[in-house]
Amino acid sequence: MTIVLVGFMGAGKTTIGKRLAQVLDKPFIDLDSYIVEKDGRSIAEIFKTEGQEKFRQIEVCALKECLSQDAVLATGGGVIETPENIHMLKMNQVNIWLDTDIQELYSRITDDESRPNANGRTFLQIKELYNRRVSRYNEIAFMQVDSSRCVDDCVREIMDSLASL
Repeated sequence: MTIVLVGFMGAGKTTIGKRLAQVLDKPFIDLDSYIVEKDGRSIAEIFKTEGQEKFRQIEVCALKECLSQDAVLATGGGVIETPENIHMLKMNQVNIWLDTDIQELYSRITDDESRPNANGRTFLQIKELYNRRVSRYNEIAFMQVDSSRCVDDCVREIMDSLASL
């Protein structure tokens, strides 16, 4: 079973995902890192040279490959931007939406050059992007976790929900 973490940039998918994988004794996969390793270029480089649309095509293929593994998978914040990804994620049994206050998210991602959809954007621009994505995260989520809390509290909440499956 693939446990997928979804949510906006800066929600803690990688940090919480690593800890969750450790507790579950499963491999951890960061989808963006997986793409970088396979493609040989950074996400920012792909966005700059080929555009967001090409990155999303690469992301669809990578998500398909990763969903077939028994692992904890942290996705990129925009994974829900393509219908193919939404469809694949809806077929997955456990998608966990990590979410926190937009002000907190903004403070976590401000000036992070590795995030091409955030770099150089104002708070209002980030908030608009967040608001466009929220309903899609909710649409595919098995559960929502407030990731403003400490990592161990988030993992404990997820573990409690997984125990009921």
